[in-house]
Amino acid sequence: MSIVVVADIFGIAGRRQQLISALAGAERDAAGQDGCLRYTVGVTLTDPEHFVMVSEWRDQAAVDAHYSSPSFTTFQMSLDGLLARPTETTMYDVSGTLRPIPSGPMDPRDAD
Repeated sequence: MSIVVVADIFGIAGRRQQLISALAGAERDAAGQDGCLRYTVGVTLTDPEHFVMVSEWRDQAAVDAHYSSPSFTTFQMSLDGLLARPTETTMYDVSGTLRPIPSGPMDPRDAD
């Protein structure tokens, strides 16, 4: 059973570039860890200081290994003074995954 983690991260406006650097490093480090299927950080459209991290892990053991890794500890320490409030994290147990495929060729007018 895979695990999906969604975290809302709230930065301080004057420290945005430092937070982006820390998040980019965390994204790079986590993506290379055993059991990490996806680790992506993005910013919301309406608040440039609100970041959303979505990660997918093979199983709970992979999540546990990530959170106990030296790279995660380093990331946590790098957030000191960069957050406006605590991060809100939710973990989901996923028993199955579907990836929809188009039923036919895409209309080129629908491409963005």
